[in-house]
Amino acid sequence: MDDVKHREKAERWLSQFSHYDTLTGLPNRTLFYESLRKIIKQAGTGDRIISVLVLGIDNFKDVNDTLGHALGDELLRQFSLRLLECLRIRDLIARLSGDEFGCILATPDSSNARIVASKIREALRQPFELQAHQITVTASIGISVYPVDSLDADTLIKNGDTAMYRSKKSGGDSYCFFMAEMNATAMRKLDQENALRKALYQDEFVLYYQPKMELSSGRITGVEALIRWNRPGHGVVAPLEFISALEQTGLINQVGAWVIDSACKQIAEWRHAGIGEIPISVNVSGRQFSQCNLNQDVLRAMRENDVDPELLEFELQTERALREHGIDFDLLELELTETSLMTHAKKTIGILEKLKALGIRISIDDFGTGYSSLAYLKRFPVDVLKIDRSFIMDVTTNPADAAITTAIIGMAHSLGVTVVAEGVETIEQLDFLRMYGCDEIQGYYLAQPLPAIEISRLLSSDKKLLQPAQSFVL
Repeated sequence: MDDVKHREKAERWLSQFSHYDTLTGLPNRTLFYESLRKIIKQAGTGDRIISVLVLGIDNFKDVNDTLGHALGDELLRQFSLRLLECLRIRDLIARLSGDEFGCILATPDSSNARIVASKIREALRQPFELQAHQITVTASIGISVYPVDSLDADTLIKNGDTAMYRSKKSGGDSYCFFMAEMNATAMRKLDQENALRKALYQDEFVLYYQPKMELSSGRITGVEALIRWNRPGHGVVAPLEFISALEQTGLINQVGAWVIDSACKQIAEWRHAGIGEIPISVNVSGRQFSQCNLNQDVLRAMRENDVDPELLEFELQTERALREHGIDFDLLELELTETSLMTHAKKTIGILEKLKALGIRISIDDFGTGYSSLAYLKRFPVDVLKIDRSFIMDVTTNPADAAITTAIIGMAHSLGVTVVAEGVETIEQLDFLRMYGCDEIQGYYLAQPLPAIEISRLLSSDKKLLQPAQSFVL
């Protein structure tokens, strides 16, 4: 008899464990799917509407990172209680995974889903008490409806999840009903992510190069490396169409390392071809920089192209030999945005100082669009400021843009920093920048980004893109 009781107790425990979430006590994903299939089967072809709500806590990772996982778990427990208060007894709520929850509502029409979604958002307005902390969170909610969106339980949940992510993408703290075109968008996104995972190993990425010109001499001073994706069936794809996907999937670190390595190889190829020592600037993503892979990526790329960091101690004595057999570190320039620099400013300064100690040049890209203060700018070991193209576009017609541009030039020069203007497209813009002492420019007025073979022809011609600076009376 005791064996039977122990077996029955074990079976009840296993059933509880396999169907309920141990943290919140709510039904888990398995029971949620089973329940939805059962409810759909009972609904049959009648007039019953079944609404599936998928909820995700906005920026929940920030809570875990800031307060720790113990308080993150407590937030999930309290959040689940808030959800229960917003639903009727006959409605089902479950914890699907992490900070994601699901609700099933069986009603005569879908308007109740809208009411419940609004009720949940309102219930979250009051802060949660987590020990000594008061935390206010919001949620993104996706809604799919049976039989309108699908007759299948798995598809209904997937559609609700798709709508929830659309809500998150719109800024969160909102609800969104599923629409058929969302599936097409999601499928395109998934297809792109899968293609990107293969692209690196199938040599589909390629670097284009855009020249930078010194205004005082009209000569090319270097180039910026710009990644392109030669995607089969799509042609050459611009970075704006895939960089965010690389960052979201975490592939940006691998691709960023490839860009640095490829740029170093190109420097070596130009040297061996007799074109000269051509500096290349490379864009570095905030994620790659913050995860501290940058030092390793740069060092590996340099070493694989015949440069030993120990040789730098003897650079003055062996400069000629080093140029014949390796790459000077100052031929590589790393471009980081203001935002990525300021995210962890103190840590950033330490990383930049290590890179600078190697001789690598540092550039702040898109300057003027971020939030770096002059106090921090003085502390960053920066060589170059690149004025964002948004200021250059109307620099000759908009007094505010002209004032900002001239102020940046003056400030940078007072700190001994070179100024490069991006996006120069007209002679009027060029003349303005030359008049106010901008050091270098790049943009379509000079040349669009070019493949390596075309930029090599331009570099080997050793021609001036423009005539030297003329005298201006201010």
